Amino acid sequence: MKRGTSSRNGIGSVPLILALIVVLAGALLLYRNWQQEREFTKAEPGSAAGLPGSGTAPAFSLKDTNGNIYSSAQLAGKPAAINFFATWCPPCREEIPGFVEVYNKHKDKGFELIGISLESDSREDLAGFLMNNRIEYRILLGDLATARAYGGVTSIPTTFFVGKDGKIKNVHVGYLGKEDFDREVQKLL
Repeated sequence: MKRGTSSRNGIGSVPLILALIVVLAGALLLYRNWQQEREFTKAEPGSAAGLPGSGTAPAFSLKDTNGNIYSSAQLAGKPAAINFFATWCPPCREEIPGFVEVYNKHKDKGFELIGISLESDSREDLAGFLMNNRIEYRILLGDLATARAYGGVTSIPTTFFVGKDGKIKNVHVGYLGKEDFDREVQKLL
């Protein structure tokens, strides 16, 4: 038996060290994800929920479902909600009918609702999804850079409420019912 390569029970020390490294690396990753989620979700109304700096909504330029580029600069001076979602996400699908209703109620007051789809393998299903849900608000094809710019969106749905001044007024992570969504929108108007 080589010295330092096995323990008294016959298990090599190298596999034990490797197993310990894997366990510690996994624990570190879980801790970092937990810290990020905690920072992201502990926001109070009017705060930017883990976004760096002043709480100004990050700029983005993304393609819409027709292939046209839409820039967040087009939201300047308008109250807006930016909703990160996916068609395969059950809570996202549940909240959308309420979003459609609230959007239709307030769009004449200048309110903008932007859906940012975080689809990865089901973008071809998006057009049918939009039609079936009668979505008339703008849907953009999201990317990792935009999700990261918004504090590393870790859960969907996540909705950012942006005031006319371009600052994030509130963030909601998870399902958002029609009444609560309407209440947040009315605060922006």
